[in-house]
Amino acid sequence: MPSFVALPSNVEAERVVLGSMLLSQEAAELALASLHKEDISGADERNVLIFEAISKLYENNMPIDPATVMNMLVNLKYEKASGGNEYLYELISGVINPDNVEYYINMVQEQSLLRELLLKTDEIQKRYAKGVDNIGEFIVHSNDEIAHIAQKRNVKGMRSAADVAKEVSDNLARSTADDRGMLGVSTGYRKLDQMTHGWQKGDMIILAARPSVGKTALGMNFAFNAAIRDHVPVAFFSLEMSAPKIMERLIASRSYVSNDKIQTGRLSNQDKVKVAGAIREISSTEIYFDDTPNSKLGDIVAKSQKLKNSHPDLGLIVIDYLGRIRYFDKADSSARQQEVSYISGELKTLARTLNVPVLVLCQLNRNTESNDNKVPGLSNLRESGSIDQDADIVMLLYREDYYTNLGQTAKSKSWAKDKKDQGQQQEAPKAPMTDEEREKNGDLSEVKVNVAKNRNGQVGTLTLFFQKSFSRFDDPSPEYEARIASNGGDE
Repeated sequence: MPSFVALPSNVEAERVVLGSMLLSQEAAELALASLHKEDISGADERNVLIFEAISKLYENNMPIDPATVMNMLVNLKYEKASGGNEYLYELISGVINPDNVEYYINMVQEQSLLRELLLKTDEIQKRYAKGVDNIGEFIVHSNDEIAHIAQKRNVKGMRSAADVAKEVSDNLARSTADDRGMLGVSTGYRKLDQMTHGWQKGDMIILAARPSVGKTALGMNFAFNAAIRDHVPVAFFSLEMSAPKIMERLIASRSYVSNDKIQTGRLSNQDKVKVAGAIREISSTEIYFDDTPNSKLGDIVAKSQKLKNSHPDLGLIVIDYLGRIRYFDKADSSARQQEVSYISGELKTLARTLNVPVLVLCQLNRNTESNDNKVPGLSNLRESGSIDQDADIVMLLYREDYYTNLGQTAKSKSWAKDKKDQGQQQEAPKAPMTDEEREKNGDLSEVKVNVAKNRNGQVGTLTLFFQKSFSRFDDPSPEYEARIASNGGDE
């Protein structure tokens, strides 16, 4: 900082903390668990030396009192510089009640964070003075550095069992009052809601599939379902596709008019009526799109925080997709896994900090094709890093006709078959549909959703029907589910 700017400090609060530590072992342990040597400002150098001496005693499992602290100061050659016994007793005399030490600890912490922020700001200014090649990257990294300092202020004290139990009790009361039995935002799909209890606040959810299987369409359906059913604002980050293209797909899914017709404008009068109705329905929701290509992690975090500030009831954040997010300035394939691990951890932190579920779309690697039955597993997450560890829920999509269209076949008939059924012959292929039939049913596909990880609920597989022409996912009928179950499937 410039020499004429004094860095902030609260010397009196530091003295009360040190005096309380000299009087009470409990106060000393709380202060040492909360503060570091760097948190003591140095405005009075004696405070830094005494805190260091107390820390040394604690590290060596020695009692903390004025006599032992003075002895440690002597051993460290700090006797004169620390003010000696005279200053120690001055500290003690300034304490009214050591039980109040936490209040003064918080004061010291806030001053420490403010100093760190000002020093970082000065560092950023000096970097700017040397010249900036890329203004966008400079802003993102500077914001990221400041955000990390700000996040330190969110450290909370420990909560009692009674406090946590009351929160759980309140959640149970809300879910009982909700006839859906939901604790979180609805996924829009019956069995998935049963397995997950809805998207939970603070959770990070991974939705992974091979390209063109339908993950963007399903992510879009999740976003709309949350906005229309729970009446909550939703953020949708599309790093690969423009917002108008996403909107065209969303209109198709709500109008049952094919994407092809909407993109080309070849609409019948009946189609126009359906499209107009879909646009009115979509416009009634609070879905906010960001289609910045190849966004930096810091941009996504900053925009999410801004939306949360303006819309405190933000219900869901959808990011399409992880592979397009960058943190490092330059692409480095050798460090990509490390980069993905960092991004994954930061997105989980974002979910926890904003208390909002974050749904992240992710690609599966090509090794999926080498699996005997083409069925993906957690190990097939592309550039996985620690994605599966950070995620609270991991969902993997599988579409048999995806491989059929590629001229490949899977060895097993179904993803969710029991072992006893694995030797059964596959059904005879049906006659191909006519173009008219395909258009009428939206080029229907059966998609298996494997909830491979669920930190707070069930795992297993479920079926959704994907009308590809409409970019729409729907639940199967109860009759269809019953038939699947009777045939030995998990459903």
